[in-house]
Amino acid sequence: MTAIRVLIPGDDQSEEVIALAFGYADEICKLSQGKVQEAILFVPGKDSVKYTTLTSALGERNAKKLHGGGVVALPSGVPMRLESIRTLRWVTKPSVLISIYSDQKMLDQVDSIKNLFGIVAVPHVPEALEGWQKTWSPTVHGVPKQSAQTLISDPIVEQALRSLTHGINLSHSLLNPRDKEHADRTLRILRANDHVEKPENLRAWAIKNGWHPKAADEFEKLAIKVLSLKSKPRLQDLDVAKRTYDYWCSKV
Repeated sequence: MTAIRVLIPGDDQSEEVIALAFGYADEICKLSQGKVQEAILFVPGKDSVKYTTLTSALGERNAKKLHGGGVVALPSGVPMRLESIRTLRWVTKPSVLISIYSDQKMLDQVDSIKNLFGIVAVPHVPEALEGWQKTWSPTVHGVPKQSAQTLISDPIVEQALRSLTHGINLSHSLLNPRDKEHADRTLRILRANDHVEKPENLRAWAIKNGWHPKAADEFEKLAIKVLSLKSKPRLQDLDVAKRTYDYWCSKV
């Protein structure tokens, strides 16, 4: 299931912007035709619903109920509960998530969660979610829908990433030693053949293609190390490295 993603530009100091986020979430619930069973209000901390613009957008009674662990309903009737950075771990049924006071770290956490039918995000400052926007090309309120942003322009690099992704275990949040070695070797073969890509683009591509954000962080660190080498790296087993590279080229 590919989640519907919506970005509300601006910042969370506007009650109107937060109200828009709830409106989008409710529309996604209706669009799901009964598939969405709950909504999740995701905030930095539990007290984010007290004495803030979010309190005003919710209404004091609803804010107090959510803060106390209760549930309130969206206009569509879908129940909504509160989760924070500390408490959000997994989602057991199809849900729509509304992230308020968001930064990149919060959305990385969201990207690791399964069972999300839709994600609506409001940044805590206007530029806070630029990385998330680049990765996912979400619908942006007030902006005409555009085609997804190209993350990797070099087709051989992208084929190498596809092969790597198919060969590692994506079920873990961190790369195991074997997968880390596989990732390092992939990057070294690319660098030895004069292919260089921005590490942040590699990270974004990895997340969009099923990697856990923490594993993608590890991959980005490896990329910074390998792709910044001033000279071409030495490769073990040159014949295997050549066959691997030739295979990538044949698939382009």
